[in-house]
Amino acid sequence: MTVIAWKSCYEIGVGTFDDEHHTLVQVINDLHEALRQKRADEVLHDLLDILVEYTVKHFDHEEVFMKKHQYPQMAEHKEEHIVLKNKIGEYRDKIQSGETGLSPEIMGFLRKWLLDHIVETDKQFGAFLREHSIYDCGPAAI
Repeated sequence: MTVIAWKSCYEIGVGTFDDEHHTLVQVINDLHEALRQKRADEVLHDLLDILVEYTVKHFDHEEVFMKKHQYPQMAEHKEEHIVLKNKIGEYRDKIQSGETGLSPEIMGFLRKWLLDHIVETDKQFGAFLREHSIYDCGPAAI
């Protein structure tokens, strides 16, 4: 069972970034499955590590193309990336300090942030790339 079923409306029209978003959605679905099986606290630390690794690679990949093509909303887009990185860092700190039961809160935050970011912010970036006839941004970073 998934919490986020991939839909075509999540696609931004640039295959590389769509593939990366799909991978990020899968990590969130893995967390949801662990929650459903009541083993979320066991796997949360590892899943957050994976999420951190994936988001760093994905955000860097997007930001390289934003800079390369002088994306006018780059600063605002990067700020949203920073919000996610900081929030994941806060959650990791809480988990490392022994706090448990955070999985539902983390799950809700990640689901909302990722879908809002993809459907709104990344779609704008995708439209900008397509307007400039950029459909391929190299191999997926994650």
